[in-house]
Order: sequence, then structure tokens, then C-alpha cells
Amino acid sequence: MNICQKEKCTACSACENVCPKKCISMKDDEFGEPHPVIDEQQCVECNLCRKTCPNNSSLAFFYPQKCYASWITDKTKRYNCASGGIGTALSEYIIEYKKGVVFGTRFDENWTPKTMYASTIEEVNAFKGSKYVQSIIANNTFKQIKEYLISGRYVMYIATPCQIAGLISYLNKDYDKLITVDLICHGVCPPSYFKAELNYLKQTHSFKDLTDIRFRYNDAFATYNGRYTFRLTLWNKKKILYKPNMYSQYYTCGYFMGVTMRENCYSCSYARPERISDITIGDFIGLGKKRSFKHMISNVSSVFINTGKGNDLYKELSEYLGPKIVNVERYYEERLEYGPSLRYPFERHKLNNKFRNLYLEYGYVIAVRKTLKRIVVLDRIKQILNIWTYSYRIPRKLYRIIYAKFLNY
Repeated sequence: MNICQKEKCTACSACENVCPKKCISMKDDEFGEPHPVIDEQQCVECNLCRKTCPNNSSLAFFYPQKCYASWITDKTKRYNCASGGIGTALSEYIIEYKKGVVFGTRFDENWTPKTMYASTIEEVNAFKGSKYVQSIIANNTFKQIKEYLISGRYVMYIATPCQIAGLISYLNKDYDKLITVDLICHGVCPPSYFKAELNYLKQTHSFKDLTDIRFRYNDAFATYNGRYTFRLTLWNKKKILYKPNMYSQYYTCGYFMGVTMRENCYSCSYARPERISDITIGDFIGLGKKRSFKHMISNVSSVFINTGKGNDLYKELSEYLGPKIVNVERYYEERLEYGPSLRYPFERHKLNNKFRNLYLEYGYVIAVRKTLKRIVVLDRIKQILNIWTYSYRIPRKLYRIIYAKFLNY
């Protein structure tokens, strides 16, 4: 029995969470993507899974009421955050002032991204930073959220739009103390890809005692000439062990080029101007390009207020933090212009088909390297030439000729 069309499945786990017999589990398919599998012997055909799946129902979407360019002023706290640290500010406010709990994504002890909850400020720290991997939602996560709401506690759920849609469908009613915050998302890679890449790097580079993995952070690597940069970095406490350029690393290259995403991401139903949640947060890409902005343009969050409940909470947060937070109201169209995540799904790269065929034969590590070897090698050469240009004063004109003829991938 199919719960929904396989190519539309987001693995939001709404079906798994709602099943009264617990006969649905998420298992990787032939391409390493988690999908629901039903134990037919235990199934009583109640159809709750189909009724709860957000792909089989019409959910409410909201056009943002307000748009802000925002950031917290505490640079130390913002250091490990994505963009302006607004997700952290919201989380800490719910826990400290509202005495609630926050559900978000963190790595477990095996570096698997999972949806977990935080009830203390210390636990919120594990949520900081972008994680360009699909988060695994346990079969009791939504039940936990419902139990907290029924008990009268505030709950904030920070997740991708499709995961929030799963929770909304599961709850099937609005709760005054539930705040949903969706992340501007251009797609996710299956967790099995990231685990395979990490294991390969640990073996080939003999990395030991990893204490942190980051894709984004607000220091020297965060921006270049005012533009956001992304790279996979591995850490042992404060020592950085691994820091390749975005397109010099196979996992990040495959992700940001749209080669290795989950199948449903290429036809995402949530990549649209209207939003599924109370508040939307993400990078403010395009800030100041067509309309002047007198503040810094790096490490700034875009914040969309989508519902009245979201507006009330964000107003409370801003008053609570006072000068510790900066909100500059902007036109939503300014952020909307720089998609694609807010207008249409991320485009499938022409190499995606090659990758998937190779995956069936070799698995992730070999498939991604066979697919992207030329691009990665050329980018590594480009990085070396960049260093030589500045270190040995190779004429920029010569560099541009070499780049145009040999390195323009």
C-alpha cells in the first residue's frame, strides 16, 4: 500500500507518528532515501497514515505580513549561529520567558542529524548552525509535542517547511501555544549520504575526536566580499581539521549544485512565496543590492511574519531583548527576488541522473566522486591559482584567460 506518491514523499514522519499499531517505519530505499514502509501483517487498514499525510490534504499557506532584516547584537553568541542568530533568540525566549520547549535539529553522538527537543539554554546550543542534511524524526516526536501542548506548555518547532507540514497534519488542530518556524530551504540530502561521506573522510584523513561539524558559521569563513560562503568544516574543540572550499568538497558540491538532493526536493510543494508556518527565518540574500541598507549586510537573517500568532510572539521577543536585537523592516519583494527557495524548487542538475545510476551500482562515496570529479578537481586547481595570483603576483589577466578556457565549469 502506498501512503502517497513516492516521488512526493518528504519523509516528514507524520504517517509513522500517527499509526496506532506502530507498523510504519522509515527505511532507506534503493537510492538511500528514507521512505515509510508498512508491516502489512500488523496493519489494520485504518487509513490514518493516508489521511494524515500532508501530500494528501490541503494545508493553509500565508503570505508574509512583514519582512525584517534582523540580527542579535551579541557577536559571541552569534558566532556559531546561522546568519543573524534569530533562531537562537527565539529558542532562548521560549525556554527562558515562556518556560516552554523547543524542537529542532541537532547531531547525535554518531553525527546523525535528528529532531530533538531542548528545555534548557545549554541544550539550545546544539541546534545552532545550518545543517544541510535531512533530519530524522522519531516515531514518537510528534506525540511528544502534542503531550507538551495538552499539558499547557509552549512548544516551538523549528524545521523545514515539509516537516512542519507533517506536524500540522498530525495534530489536525491549532494550538495557541504552538509556534512553528520554518527555515528557508532549497532542499536536503538523505542522511545516509552525509554519514557515508563523513565515514570516508574519517578513514582517509585519520580524523579522530571530532567535537563539531559545521556548514556555516559567523567568522572569517562566513562571508567573502559581502557574499555568503558555505563549506563543510570538521573540528576538534577549537582546532579546525578540515575546511575545503564549497565546490572542492564532494558532499557540498553535490548538494549546492542540485545533484544529490532527495527526489521530492526537485518538485517541492513548499518552495513558494506563501509560507506554511507562523515565522520564517533564513539568510537575507540580496540585501542592499537594489535598495540601500546602511547596516552590515553579512550575517543578517531575513524574518517573515506570516500569522498573527507569529507577529505577537516576535513583537514580544523584540521588546524583551530591546537593544540586543536589531529589526529593520524591508519589503518582502526584496528578499523574494533572490530565490529560488521562495519562488520555485531548486533545479535538478543534469548530472543527477548519472549520479543515481552510479549510486545503484557503487553506493554514495564512489558514485558522487565519479559524477563530480571533474568539477571538484577544477575547483581545487582554481583555489591554487587564486593563491598563486596573490602570493606570486600572477597577472589577473592571465588568470582570467586560464579560468575562461580551462576552469569555467
